[in-house]
Amino acid sequence: MPIRKRRRVRAQTLIEAIAGFAVIIPLALMALDLTVLVTTSQSNEQWAELAARSAASQANAQNARLTAESCLAKAKTSNIVQSVALEGVDYDLGKGQVTIKTKMLVNMPVPFPFLSQVECHARAIQPIVATPAPL
Repeated sequence: MPIRKRRRVRAQTLIEAIAGFAVIIPLALMALDLTVLVTTSQSNEQWAELAARSAASQANAQNARLTAESCLAKAKTSNIVQSVALEGVDYDLGKGQVTIKTKMLVNMPVPFPFLSQVECHARAIQPIVATPAPL
């Protein structure tokens, strides 16, 4: 095989490898972001459930809100999970349930121009277990 032809084949292989990596690397980084987003979203759901359970054991709406806030204050923050906050509490004695809404701010490990920080919202409903018996 002549030298010129070998150089063309090597150059073509190098160009194909570079083009392949230019596609594969961003896809892998997006997959990392997607994995972090799914994991933190599940974590937010768990925090909302925990806050709803603790709020459901209170006798009134004010105590339910305070208990849910103190429960969410125990959430560990990091470089990825910036904050977990209480968005709303609906303590409905008529329905016999408490609804908790939470918001988690998540910083993406690989910030893309359109995706550097995401808000995850969760909602959990639990039956009120601290309702006094009617007289």
